Amino acid sequence: MNGSTVFKIKDSVDLFLSNDAYLVAYYMNTRQRKCFKVNSNLKYLIETIDGRKKIDEIYSFMKSLGINGDDVDRAIVLMKKNRIISEVIYNQNIIDPLDYHRYSRQINYFSEFFEDEKGGIIAQKKLMDSKVLIFGCGAIGGDIALELAMAGVGNIYLYDYDFVEKSDVSRHMFYSIECEGLSKVETLAQELVKINPKIHVDTINQSMKPNTDIEKIISKVDLVVNTLDEPYIGYTSSKISRVCMKYNKAHYIAGGFDAHLASTGELIIPYVTPCVECYAKHFKKVLKDWKPSQHPVKLRYTEIGGLASMSLFSSSYACVEIIKYLTGIIDLGYAFKNRGEFLFTDMSLTYLDVKKDPNCPVCGGNSDERS
Repeated sequence: MNGSTVFKIKDSVDLFLSNDAYLVAYYMNTRQRKCFKVNSNLKYLIETIDGRKKIDEIYSFMKSLGINGDDVDRAIVLMKKNRIISEVIYNQNIIDPLDYHRYSRQINYFSEFFEDEKGGIIAQKKLMDSKVLIFGCGAIGGDIALELAMAGVGNIYLYDYDFVEKSDVSRHMFYSIECEGLSKVETLAQELVKINPKIHVDTINQSMKPNTDIEKIISKVDLVVNTLDEPYIGYTSSKISRVCMKYNKAHYIAGGFDAHLASTGELIIPYVTPCVECYAKHFKKVLKDWKPSQHPVKLRYTEIGGLASMSLFSSSYACVEIIKYLTGIIDLGYAFKNRGEFLFTDMSLTYLDVKKDPNCPVCGGNSDERS
């Protein structure tokens, strides 16, 4: 072990003694708790690890107490393995010092998933280098854009043709009454730059039509978000997803639209998670005996109700999943969530039981061969 290495108790870990014989570690970010039997030697060691002393200084102090270096090594390895301590990392020019200061609390959170703080800094760098394309700048898409900009995503592409209406002000977190009549993408772009002057924002002011070519823009981004509900979300999701699958791009079908108020939406990772076609097959099966009646409201997309808080729930849920994917802090190959529905009345959240279809014409077969 390098004698100049400096260790600290992880910022997100609380330690306390129980019955003077057990060390209890509480991991605040993940809400985990671990318990270890300890002796006085380990207590002295923990008190010495202060984020300033070099390992050689710690060895010297412990030796003065009659504790040999091998015992210190074993204790440090154990605490590192259980992510109680981490090596102090001084950014190492991974990101700009000003950015490091700005995102310090977020880096702290990311670091919980790695052995040391460097992993958290690298995760933040991945966000800053990411390119995210958002189709639709309504209540869901716009809130997602805001939260990703706050998280440090460095490149955002906004796609919408619509203008701000008076009713938008009560549901969109980023439009004021003064914005009425202005372009949604341009207004939202200005808000993103206010959040982060370093952000790169491209705006595409056009609608989605059957012959609209979206391949070029999708091919150059890292992740695509779809919230376009015109002509309807099923159509736009299918069109966008086909292109994303072709270019092996992860995409998020965001929730909160139409009857799916406060839906979580779903992250689709090509050949890993269920795809749009898998979801379509699921709905076709579970709704085979359902016969829809004519709805009394003709222009439903202008009349469906909702609350800003419910839209924000959907957007925040989506952003958590998107950030997990972009940073790689969690293996979403097994930890992904299917679409869920949050119910306003009893505050329950239930998930659909959608499985990846091995015979799916879009994502079936060996994923390794297609990726």
